[in-house]
Amino acid sequence: MNFKYNALLAFNTLCITFTHAQQLKNGNFTEKIDSISINYTIKGNGPAMFVGHPNSGKIGYELTLQPLEKQFTMVYYDSRGTGKSAAPKKIEDYSLEKSVVEIEELRKKLNIDKIWFFAHSDQSGIAMLYSLEHPNHVEGMILTGTSLVASPEEVYNRKKESENKRIKESEWFSQVVKDWDYMYTNKTEKAPDGRDLSEAPLKWWCYDEESSKKVIPIMKEISKAGRRKPVNGQIPQAEKMIEYYYNQQKKFSQIKTKSLILNGKADTNNLPEFAEQLHKTLPNSKLVFIEKAGHFPWVEDAVQSFTEIEKWLEEIKF
Repeated sequence: MNFKYNALLAFNTLCITFTHAQQLKNGNFTEKIDSISINYTIKGNGPAMFVGHPNSGKIGYELTLQPLEKQFTMVYYDSRGTGKSAAPKKIEDYSLEKSVVEIEELRKKLNIDKIWFFAHSDQSGIAMLYSLEHPNHVEGMILTGTSLVASPEEVYNRKKESENKRIKESEWFSQVVKDWDYMYTNKTEKAPDGRDLSEAPLKWWCYDEESSKKVIPIMKEISKAGRRKPVNGQIPQAEKMIEYYYNQQKKFSQIKTKSLILNGKADTNNLPEFAEQLHKTLPNSKLVFIEKAGHFPWVEDAVQSFTEIEKWLEEIKF
């Protein structure tokens, strides 16, 4: 009798868990995650795919990732201190380790066994750190705007080398750098000829003028929603995060998760050779470059980007 009762109880528990996992209702929600009020939005159908960013939150992805909602239940979340989510009480809680905890606690709250990631820029690093720590709970990752990072001592030099390389390749980008330098040096948003220079820092991340016109409106919406808030007037120390991440990335060869690295070929922050390094490090990855894109390939060239994502999903028999 005890055996029969225990087996029945286990089966019922499994059914409840499975049913709950399938009933991710679309809508907007706020939950206490790691003792912080975290806001998230659920849209779409299919396996759960987590999307967020430690500095810019979820709004930019909600506005641009609708094609994925046909195949995935997208869990767009405002990371702590962004958008409608509360900031932590201690500045130390803005850390990469806490970003991983945040995802894990949200996964548990939603009662999902395995998750997917669409991860962009800094969030790509967080997705890989999560995969290192919780390999059994990740089904697949789409990583974009990313690469292996330089050592903390070389971060600035790599940026200047990347910038100089693009200056030689693109007259448009060369003018963007001149505009940004003039704006910074002279503390003005007006060029001597009257041109508005305020968008130069955003254009720096893009392929050309046409692609920047797709990105800039999204970036303005992100600013309206609210980027990462200071804690008692303080912001996190980037140097500490870079050092921690640089050391952790030495373990990335252990990550067996199916991964698509989707990068813009003109991503100044992540030149192709550095994306290649990441691809060679992740044993189960595919690398695709979007020719006419910078740091935001799925926005700058949506047609090619989503075509490549669909192709990869077919290849891995999704």
